[in-house]
Amino acid sequence: MDSSPEKKVALVIGGNGGIGYSISKRLINDGLQVCATYYNNKHNIDYLEKYSKDVFFNYKCDVRFEVEVKEVIDNIILKLKKIDVVVFTVSPSLNNKLILDLAWNDYSEHVELQLKSIFFIVKALGELIKLKNKIKFVIILSEYCIGKPPKGLSHYVTAKYAAMGMAKTMAAELAQYNCTVNMISPGMVDTDLLDGLPLKLIEITADQNPMKRIAIPQDVSNVVSFLSSNESDYLNGVNININGGGVMY
Repeated sequence: MDSSPEKKVALVIGGNGGIGYSISKRLINDGLQVCATYYNNKHNIDYLEKYSKDVFFNYKCDVRFEVEVKEVIDNIILKLKKIDVVVFTVSPSLNNKLILDLAWNDYSEHVELQLKSIFFIVKALGELIKLKNKIKFVIILSEYCIGKPPKGLSHYVTAKYAAMGMAKTMAAELAQYNCTVNMISPGMVDTDLLDGLPLKLIEITADQNPMKRIAIPQDVSNVVSFLSSNESDYLNGVNININGGGVMY
């Protein structure tokens, strides 16, 4: 299967999740060819394949392992010749625990998934980056990287801060290769990822928000659509906050 030269190719890391699925669908509607990875649940990607012929590949990939990441990216480049957009939207399940109740493994699980995987993706794209092909990286973070973090999520927040540090250094270093790296920090988003959080916490978060709701996946995918387009070419190293005014800065 060959890439249409007039269409961009997007790689969505975590395309099976609630946010990843919404992003994949939006990019397809924008006219991009989408390649998506999944780890456990393939249901949403199966639906995307039925939804559009522009879902070219879906890959089971544990992005914590360099060999699996490299295999996926090499395969895409071999068959589609390019990757124009990379969206990183994966996260372990959230468990609400205070720091005194956490073990280091709780931290390492989040750090490995958030940080090692971004590093492996960039390394696998190294040769393509050096050719000065314009690649737009979009990394999904959290509003907890901006305002006061909540209690009980220090392992999650720590990993997101680490990912933000990597994204900013990528933005500074990769600009010389015609690449941009931008971040999105959504507030609490209505996806299955919230299943591990107390319902009361979700209700309080919605009630305290000026718009009286938490985010939905489309709120995020709308911004990814813009960051994936040529209209965002001069944005680099930006962290866009999507939270209905819950945190203002």
